[in-house]
Amino acid sequence: MAGLETILQKIEGDSSVQCKKIISRAQSEADAIRKQAHKDADRQAAEILSKAETQAAAIVKRAESDAKTVLSRALLAEKVDIIQSVMKQAAGRIKAMPDAEYFQTIKRLVIKHARGEAGIMRISPVDAARLPSGFEASLNEMLTEKGGSLKIEPVQMESGGFILVYGDIEHNCTFEALIESMHEELKDRINRSLFLS
Repeated sequence: MAGLETILQKIEGDSSVQCKKIISRAQSEADAIRKQAHKDADRQAAEILSKAETQAAAIVKRAESDAKTVLSRALLAEKVDIIQSVMKQAAGRIKAMPDAEYFQTIKRLVIKHARGEAGIMRISPVDAARLPSGFEASLNEMLTEKGGSLKIEPVQMESGGFILVYGDIEHNCTFEALIESMHEELKDRINRSLFLS
């Protein structure tokens, strides 16, 4: 019996050692798996954080770009409004000039745009009412150098400027039309004067 008990004790001792080895190995493997899992989790967290930072930076950059675009458009619209307002005021200021100065401006424009032939100068009733005496004769005297003449004819139209008629051809010299024909040049001048100085 003592031999059997010795064998059993030996088996029990061997199995206890084996169990301890198995448990120790399992714990080592579990520790290694845990360490690797922590490393993987840290790496994945770093990747996720890096992606999030990259995406956030892209979103901020897009938002800044969009904001700049909106600001540029708003500034451009405001500049256009200011330029249009200045051009409109210019026509109004010309119309509001004292009669002598106003009709001197009209004379210069007529000389510039008149042809060397007989024609009609159409003006508004408002301008006809403020026409200085002898204006037509004085104007025609100046036009003889070009070989032309004009008969002034009031017609229903906006005040400010005139329309020259030579047969079927009409040349619109109202202030609005003249300003419009010089729109780009005036816009550039006003832009330089208001925004680049």
